[in-house]
Amino acid sequence: MRARLLELALLTAFLFPVSLGAQAADDEQVREHFQAAQRAEKTGDYATAAAEYQTVLKLRPELAEVHTNLGLVYYLQGKNDEAIKALQRALELRPDILGANLFLGMAYVRTNQYEKSLDPLRKAISLNPKEARAYLNLGLSYSELGRDDEALTVLRKAAELFPRDVEVLYSLGRVYTKLMTSTYEKMDQIDPDSYRAHQLLGAYYEARRDPRAAAEEYKTAIAKKPDAPELHYALGNIYWKNKEFDQAEAEFRKELQIAPENYLATWKLGNVYVAKRQYDQAFLYLRTAVRQKPDLGQAYRDLGRALIQTGDFAGAIVQLEKVNQLDPDEPATHYLLAQAYRKLGRTKEEKAELDRFAKLREAEQERNRRPDIMVSGSQDKTEEEFPEDPGLSKEPQ
Repeated sequence: MRARLLELALLTAFLFPVSLGAQAADDEQVREHFQAAQRAEKTGDYATAAAEYQTVLKLRPELAEVHTNLGLVYYLQGKNDEAIKALQRALELRPDILGANLFLGMAYVRTNQYEKSLDPLRKAISLNPKEARAYLNLGLSYSELGRDDEALTVLRKAAELFPRDVEVLYSLGRVYTKLMTSTYEKMDQIDPDSYRAHQLLGAYYEARRDPRAAAEEYKTAIAKKPDAPELHYALGNIYWKNKEFDQAEAEFRKELQIAPENYLATWKLGNVYVAKRQYDQAFLYLRTAVRQKPDLGQAYRDLGRALIQTGDFAGAIVQLEKVNQLDPDEPATHYLLAQAYRKLGRTKEEKAELDRFAKLREAEQERNRRPDIMVSGSQDKTEEEFPEDPGLSKEPQ
């Protein structure tokens, strides 16, 4: 059933209607066969649809849109060679058809012809810079060709455009993992027991969601070079994610003795103090973090939480509005603003923020349900699902 929904979404997005005008006596036949093809598509009878499009093209071979539709039907049937021929012909007639470029590139990717996929996929992006499938397939092609720097460039751009798209984030992470693995192999050949090798291996285990193994690697790296920046932060971050706040506090403090400019360690130390309800310390570190990194929305959000918890609701609103300016579509911020407005008795503003919160959450849930041919869902839910908990904050993206 889901596969059928994906196909329908694809057909709705990319199949072309055809304007015949008043050119020839056989136009009525063309129209009848074209409509028959569309009816067949709606029922999933792609063999009949393809046959009807072929009949149309015998009568009117110059219709680029029909070649595109035929190629798309072949693509859905898994007839990749036929799809490629039909889409190539469409582009010979009209080079600027988005669907023909996109699915020609995708058909090349499907058949491992990565070099050939590059031009049509780049063309698809130029025609529609917000077509996620073009970025995903182009990034994959670059990666398979060993052009990982170009893959990173494409997928980073995709992550900027689609920050909550799981497929985009997965593809980007896959390239990073590939680079990390190849780098580690080189380091292992040169000095397998260096602190950097253990640091990189720790990052690898962390990316694989194996925090215990990651922590052991970071501890080994620290034992070899205790004054190296980033090591204590990396270990502290493992503890922080597991809500082991005493251990996290100790590691973040050690990190800041070595690298006081580490704004992430500063913010997270402030976040730890919010969780421990040590507000004087929390304010000290959180305010330092936003001075170090004025666009660090997570620190402003934690400031807002701490101010709500200490009764400064007006001050909380000021901080939370800064978060709102940085990321107006973050549901948790609107929820916290509603809390602050409620405490001040400003029911109109409270209702507006709750309405905004509800709409954003609904949109987020809809993204999780929406069918798509290659791209689905949004980011995994984070601790921001529970904005009332001061100890929980989202990592910067």
